[in-house]
Amino acid sequence: MKFRLLASLIMLLMCAHAAAKSDQCGEYTSVDLGEATVDMGKKTTFVHFRSSTQMHAAEGSKYNNLTGQCTGGALVFADQTLEAEGLCAVEDVDGDVLTYTFTQSRGQKEGRYARKGGTGKFAGSRETGWFRPIKLDGEITRGEWGGRSACQ
Repeated sequence: MKFRLLASLIMLLMCAHAAAKSDQCGEYTSVDLGEATVDMGKKTTFVHFRSSTQMHAAEGSKYNNLTGQCTGGALVFADQTLEAEGLCAVEDVDGDVLTYTFTQSRGQKEGRYARKGGTGKFAGSRETGWFRPIKLDGEITRGEWGGRSACQ
């Protein structure tokens, strides 16, 4: 049941592979580390999830090769649409930490993120952008991310 629900949740987040957007910055990989579900009644389920995340961008970008964790929650409604929000903290090879929030509105295949700053080179990071899950492989999700002025 646990894996089926998570797989269903991720599949709902995914959309068919489309041409790259002009403001695409890179790719990400997210690995499920655990989840808990709560039946909210009326065929609605709340899912609390935690994942390990890796972000990749162009060589030389401060957003290349970041690793960390994300946590969040999603409501899966009776019509199989979902709404999700969460928080991530990722670290670069120098030990600088970037934090960002993410949200995916009900029925949308693409979500939004907002950088909240961090330490070192990420202290002033406040850019916003989009993310799009592309492929589910077991408990691993791969996707794309980008945004105007969000790549460097």
